[in-house]
This record gives sequence, structure tokens and C-alpha cells, in this order.
Amino acid sequence: MKNLLLKTLVVLCVMLIPNMVMAQSNASASQQKSDVVITQPEFKGGMEALYKYILTNFEYPEEAAKRSVSGTAEVEFTIEKSGDVTNVGILKGIHETVDDQILRLLQAMPRWTPATRNGVPVRYKVSMPLTLKLSRNKNGARSQMGLETSVFERY
Repeated sequence: MKNLLLKTLVVLCVMLIPNMVMAQSNASASQQKSDVVITQPEFKGGMEALYKYILTNFEYPEEAAKRSVSGTAEVEFTIEKSGDVTNVGILKGIHETVDDQILRLLQAMPRWTPATRNGVPVRYKVSMPLTLKLSRNKNGARSQMGLETSVFERY
């Protein structure tokens, strides 16, 4: 009986040792991964400057104003290692004329500060919603745009 119990204990230990080594190896790997420092790309001047850029440069299309078009567009673009904006696209549009203006606006954006990984610039895909609301004043239609939380994804 003692021999059977001892053999069982030895077998269990032999089975557990590889699992403990694997867990320790995984802990080391996750420790190495956590040592990686990634910074997100940034519009020069931050989100407030991006918001100002969009408000200043967006031209509300006359046709969309007449129809009181508003809503949230989902846009995406890539910030290259150089900070240039490329691969501009609309994932979810609002109206053809508004979408065209959004594309024009994003394609004309100035360079960003690129994302980095351990201090080295990397490409980054940016997805973010742009909320567009139409408010009217005595002089006619006027647009109001809002920026919501941005979602960043690294390539």
C-alpha cells in the first residue's frame, strides 16, 4: 500500500513538473512582453488640436445642409512611420457629399507624431468615429462636429 501511494505520488510529481516549468516559462514570456513600450500616434497638439483642425477645415456640403444630414461616420487611416496619413477610408458613412468632405479633410491632415515601439516608429491604423450635427442659425446652416473616443490599432 505504501509502495502504491509512493509510486502515485512520484507519478503525480513527474506530471506536474513540466506544467510548473511551462507556467514559469509563460510567466517569463509575459514579463518580456510587458517590457515592450508602445506609444500611440498623436496629432501635433493632441486631440484638442485635431478637433480644432476638423472644425476649422470641414466644409458642410450645401446639399447635406438642405437635407439636415447628421450622424456618426466611422473613419480609418494609417499613420506611417514618417507621421504621414495614408490609407484614408470610411467604414460607415453618413451621406455621399458629407463622406467626400470627410475624406478630403483627412487626406489633407498634416503629419502626426508617429506611434513607437520601444522608441522606434511603427505604422499604426487609427479608427475613430466623427459625429456630425447640423445646427441652424439666422445666417443659414452651420455644422458642428464632435470627436468621440478614438480606437487605435497597431499593424
